[in-house]
Amino acid sequence: MFQEIRLRRILLIVVSGLGICGLVLYLLFLKAAQSSGEMLCDGVQVGMSRIDEASDAIRQKSSGSLPGEHILNNYASPSSRPEDDLQVMAHVFSNLRLLVKGDEPFRMGANEEFAAALMGQNAAKEVFLRAPHACLNAKGQLVDRWGSPLFFHVRDRDRIDIRSAGPDREMWTADDLQRRHDGEFFRGETLPSENSREGK
Repeated sequence: MFQEIRLRRILLIVVSGLGICGLVLYLLFLKAAQSSGEMLCDGVQVGMSRIDEASDAIRQKSSGSLPGEHILNNYASPSSRPEDDLQVMAHVFSNLRLLVKGDEPFRMGANEEFAAALMGQNAAKEVFLRAPHACLNAKGQLVDRWGSPLFFHVRDRDRIDIRSAGPDREMWTADDLQRRHDGEFFRGETLPSENSREGK
């Protein structure tokens, strides 16, 4: 046990010294530890979902394909659902926020700002996606499977709701689909209130 903790500390030092190569090695070590059931690091459970997301993005970056292309591979495909599209869109921004550090990793407001962030207009100049792509229109907007621009409702940096106009291509109608920041889906004309889940 003592040697294992010591090895992890050494690996942590290597990570800080070697940059992205060290980070990849450290993430692979953590993934191997998870599969063997020994996921304690100095007594603290490591959040594997975030580590998996970061390691996937790093792997894609090192393989030459863009992380956004990989994550959004099945976006708007006949084999996926509209809910899946909003889920992977949220996932790609979660990965972008993990790799682009700081209090303001990219501008969060209009649809075009979110699209620009994926295409490299972010604090780290990380390119996650290039046009043409099924999620981008000619105006540089992120669109749903029916070609309508997505609506982003930013509650704060880590809580972003994403809304699709649905098959009628009109926003704020009964067939709209919204993925709330907590992963819950809603249909309808209005935005769900922040307190709707808690029953307040």
